[in-house]
Amino acid sequence: MKKRKWKKIGLVLGTALLALSITGCSSSTSKSSSAATGSSTSSKQAATRKVKDMAGTEVTLPKKVDKVINLWSANNQVQMLLSGTDQLAGTTEINKQLPWATLVFPKLKDIPSYSPKSGGAINAEEILKADPSVVIASDENQIKTVRDAGATAAFVNFRDFKGLKETVTKTGEILGGAAPKKADKFVTYFDKNLSYVQDKLKGVTDKPKVYEIQGTSPLGTDGKTSIATEWIEAAGGENAMSGVTDQNMTNVTMEQVLQAKPDVIILGTQNAAKIKDQIENDPDWQSVPAVANKKIYTNPIGTFLWSRYSCEEALQVLWVAQLLHPDQFKDLDMKKEVQKFYKDFYDFDLTEEQAQKMLDGQNP
Repeated sequence: MKKRKWKKIGLVLGTALLALSITGCSSSTSKSSSAATGSSTSSKQAATRKVKDMAGTEVTLPKKVDKVINLWSANNQVQMLLSGTDQLAGTTEINKQLPWATLVFPKLKDIPSYSPKSGGAINAEEILKADPSVVIASDENQIKTVRDAGATAAFVNFRDFKGLKETVTKTGEILGGAAPKKADKFVTYFDKNLSYVQDKLKGVTDKPKVYEIQGTSPLGTDGKTSIATEWIEAAGGENAMSGVTDQNMTNVTMEQVLQAKPDVIILGTQNAAKIKDQIENDPDWQSVPAVANKKIYTNPIGTFLWSRYSCEEALQVLWVAQLLHPDQFKDLDMKKEVQKFYKDFYDFDLTEEQAQKMLDGQNP
């Protein structure tokens, strides 16, 4: 009897110990599993970062952005200024057709285009196949298309100097790495140029009337609310169309140009040679002071059009100020300034001859 009793007690104790052992193992495994899950979650969080785009939308990005499809032509230039073409995995046809851009960034020729033009229709499937870290666009429909397809998109846009600087800063945040520091360097440079021009023009009351041409027609221009008005006024001039129209990228009539009597015409377009020829050979234009006095100038185009939504607005204000007020800017060497800009921001050595060609509105 005693032996059987001790056997039963031993069996109960053994079962209890086994149960405890199993429970302990289960608890340990659970803790280990929980720790692993926590580590995985923490790792994922550490691998991403959040940035608010220019529409105020919070965008989750990889800590290291390595592939960017950039659907806004103007912002392609911003991206190239900040980080070259290393992160650029998709561009637009406009950027690939700019001779100075492909000279400075030869890889641009081989980067696929995902939009025939800024704001154009896009193929979401093709974008998804490319598996970008982020798609940058200035068109709300493009942003929606990309997000609806399940990819990450960031909105950027600007229409004035303040917005340009904000866009450069925001693009730097999106790109990450060394880009934010480069963005700060650009903003500092731009502000310095604006202050320099402002100081040189103190006391100058003469403000030549400037008619800026954009697009494909001699009557295509920018009205009062435009970046053109901003660089004209910053350079000590007056937009001849400010009193005619408030619109950006619009058309006016020949009669309105004749009434405005611009002192200077600036051809801020890729069609400059053709338009200049039209104006000089059209009898209707001969009474315009700018034409009569042979003050028709082709605006430089670099990695993007200086006169449009471009980081080279920082050079534009210098060029126009010297054009309108040569006496105040006798000491400004635009060739050297262009060479310095291209070296500092693109790490590209322009020759003096190349710099002069750019200033003359010519291709490389």
